[in-house]
Amino acid sequence: MRVSRLAIPLLVIAALFAGYFLRLAFTQPTTAVTYAAIGSADDDASQATFVVEGVKCKGTAAFFSSLYEGVPGVISIETFATEQRAIFTYNPNLITTDSIRAIMEAPIDFDDGTSMKVFRCLSIE
Repeated sequence: MRVSRLAIPLLVIAALFAGYFLRLAFTQPTTAVTYAAIGSADDDASQATFVVEGVKCKGTAAFFSSLYEGVPGVISIETFATEQRAIFTYNPNLITTDSIRAIMEAPIDFDDGTSMKVFRCLSIE
């Protein structure tokens, strides 16, 4: 059986495109945290996607999410470590994207007395 010279390259290209689009369809969040939304109604909720340098694995994603525990206006956070993304659902009447960014970029104090910036916002979508 003779196969056209273009058949194999076309199959490879089709497989690459299929893999890329299937990856998007089946991507699961590394962490998904919902906080008690005190004083926020669901119809007031907004979403913002942050590209965050420093969210690399499940551990850093969980640590990142813990920074927002108890912050008024933050309703939920989904992190995607493979894409360094964090999707915030928040109440814009209680917190702004600038405030969310300021929290993530603030230096973190460690037990040994040192502090450093662990996370950096690269963009907001």
